[in-house]
Amino acid sequence: MVWGTFGITHIVSLLLVPVILVGLYQILKRLRGKAQDIALLCLSLLGIAAILYNLLMWGSPWEYLPLHLCSLNALLLPIVVISKRKGLGSLLLLWAFGAIFGLILNYAMAECELLSWTFFFYYFPHVLYFGLPILLWKLGRIEVSAKQIPMTIAAPSTSFTICPSRGAFVSKCR
Repeated sequence: MVWGTFGITHIVSLLLVPVILVGLYQILKRLRGKAQDIALLCLSLLGIAAILYNLLMWGSPWEYLPLHLCSLNALLLPIVVISKRKGLGSLLLLWAFGAIFGLILNYAMAECELLSWTFFFYYFPHVLYFGLPILLWKLGRIEVSAKQIPMTIAAPSTSFTICPSRGAFVSKCR
């Protein structure tokens, strides 16, 4: 079955995003201390796994260097979880919206088979790129403050200028 764009399968996958995130939140809020840290770190490393998958799977590492916004998000998530840097967390909250748009406007991934490795390494990391910053905020791990607004706006502007998105997986679905 093909994932598609705005078909029933795609819409159901989008409706599963809040279900997955609420479930993760319920699990994470019951964990305390080191157990919560380890769980958050494991979840944040799924993005790194997706970057490695892209670099190795497609046989064109130069084309799949982690230079688009979601990959930058994936690289920062483990740093925020480990260091508990609240300023970086507010940046990830802003970047989270890019991940949800990647799931909604999935044109480059529409032809991929549902539950294939390509789908897995696109869908679930994007769910986490969107949800983990929100979960970190909800769990009190990061905060948003007015003094961080200039950096939160300047960093994405700079990354968009230096690393424009090039449409991951374009015509690469198998």
